[in-house]
Amino acid sequence: MLTFTTLPTPIAGPGPGNGLPILDAGGARDVSDADWEVLGGRSGYAERFPTVLPYDAQDSFDRTVEVRDLRVAVLESSTLRATFLLDLGGRLWSLYDKVADRELLYQPDALMHGNLALRQAWFSGGVEWNLGFTGHWPLTSSPVFAGRVAGPHGSEVLRLWAYERMLGLVWRLDAWLPEGSEDLYVRVVLDNPYDRTVPVYWWSTIAVPQVPGGRVLMPATRAVSSGYGDLSVVDITPERLEPARQQYASDLFADLAGLPEPWVAAVDREGLGMQQTSTPRLRGRKLFVWGTATGGETWQTWLGGTGRYCEIQAGLGPTQLHHLPLASGETWTWTEAYGPLRLTGPVGDEPPRPTNVAEADRALARVQEAPVTIEATADGWGALAVAAGDLAVTPATPFPADTLGSAQRPWLAVLGGQPLSGRPAPVAGPGWRARLEETPQSPERDLHLGYLGLARGKVRRARKYWRSSIAGAPSAEAYRALGLTSTEADERADYLAQAVQLDENPSLLVEYATAALAAGRAGDVVDKVRGPELEGRRGGRLALLLAQAYVELGRLDEAGAILESQLVVPDIREGAGTFTEVWRAYEAARGTNRPLPAHYDFRMRPEA
Repeated sequence: MLTFTTLPTPIAGPGPGNGLPILDAGGARDVSDADWEVLGGRSGYAERFPTVLPYDAQDSFDRTVEVRDLRVAVLESSTLRATFLLDLGGRLWSLYDKVADRELLYQPDALMHGNLALRQAWFSGGVEWNLGFTGHWPLTSSPVFAGRVAGPHGSEVLRLWAYERMLGLVWRLDAWLPEGSEDLYVRVVLDNPYDRTVPVYWWSTIAVPQVPGGRVLMPATRAVSSGYGDLSVVDITPERLEPARQQYASDLFADLAGLPEPWVAAVDREGLGMQQTSTPRLRGRKLFVWGTATGGETWQTWLGGTGRYCEIQAGLGPTQLHHLPLASGETWTWTEAYGPLRLTGPVGDEPPRPTNVAEADRALARVQEAPVTIEATADGWGALAVAAGDLAVTPATPFPADTLGSAQRPWLAVLGGQPLSGRPAPVAGPGWRARLEETPQSPERDLHLGYLGLARGKVRRARKYWRSSIAGAPSAEAYRALGLTSTEADERADYLAQAVQLDENPSLLVEYATAALAAGRAGDVVDKVRGPELEGRRGGRLALLLAQAYVELGRLDEAGAILESQLVVPDIREGAGTFTEVWRAYEAARGTNRPLPAHYDFRMRPEA
């Protein structure tokens, strides 16, 4: 049975986008030559795109929890009930075992957003479906389309889909819960309709409860280990697969290429838990733990409250640093199975419990092109891609014209032969570059040609366009772009100073203050960051930057008034040492050496 309803949920965030295009890789880790040596070389893999364009950051979340009715789709049989969050990336939020009367996935006390994704806003719990490149995907906290499909044997299939603008691909999955089955089946379809190869990354991220005596199972003896520092190849010992015994945050990647049904499982001390299996294309498996040190405990509390979790994951590549080339006209599919596990003996290469995932894959393949009845809609960017001819019209994953809205209106005008005007959100893809080049020159056109150039890694060409845009009409957007792409600290600060004179966006002020401190201009930060700016949703971040400026100026009483006040910074970044660095500088200036307070300790590794 498939129903569409709402679920009252305690939630903080995610908040709207800030309107400032992300001009870098969104915090995604760079892969060094030394990393590639450990990973076995670059051959056969693709380079990821250099930026998260055309997206902006979702950075306006705070820590205020309220109960909201979230749109959900619920698949239910006599054995399982699966609940998907349609407003938040289609995440599988709950997989309830009705036979054993237990939840298989981890759920936090409240859905709390933190700064962990490519667009910042991310929350823990459930199963996240990551398409993009290294990091949590751009639509993880955004609505997706949903609908019904007539499924195998008279059943119904839940179809979820969205237009992922960074890669220009349709993100899509079909979820099926046959009556009496012990497993929920999820089939993913990725199709590349363009005449260019697209670098593809996919990881299904499964949050499971972390309990004393719990362990993770996977059919591998060697793995790539990352402790948020250097990579290494390690033996998989039983101790490494006991999440509650790990002191520090770490990733453990196993490459299961060659197995007919790759799998991973997590069980408690009694052997009760869940398993995930797939058809062979999804070859990678991973264990992530936050660790039991202070930083890991702080993150767990920050994201969810009293419970503790780890993640078992499944991906297209051997690790999350690999991106695979999806060639022009090529379609990739795979099916995953999620269900309960009661472990009764030793395990080998085969899943501990049979899943019939190959049969499910064949059954779902027969409805791959079946039309969908739309039950929930999302944004209008897919409809714009259809209107532009970049996506074909298909009843399997439709993007109705009535989803087009104000964000797409300036680009519809360009399609109609009109010049670009206003303050439109960026677009992506080579088709838009050609269309813009054919329109009359204007400051708006040059600004967006610069964005399109930067998205291809053409930094010098992009900066030339932005200078041309400013020559036509100075704008905060063009000054900001020149500042954020400058390699000179003073120039970066100068351009961002000009941008904040033209735009009061608090996220832009954060960027300026960060650049000014890097250029040694603490006095300018103190002059600019004060009063109302500290009261808004970016107030915590701005207060921390202000405290840093006070420390650098020797104004320790004013720095202390901030740092000793239980400061809350909602957008503190995963792996960032910001609190650590400011606190240490403050203590050194005071001539004291107090340890970093636990509520400021977000360190992912001990040496941070």
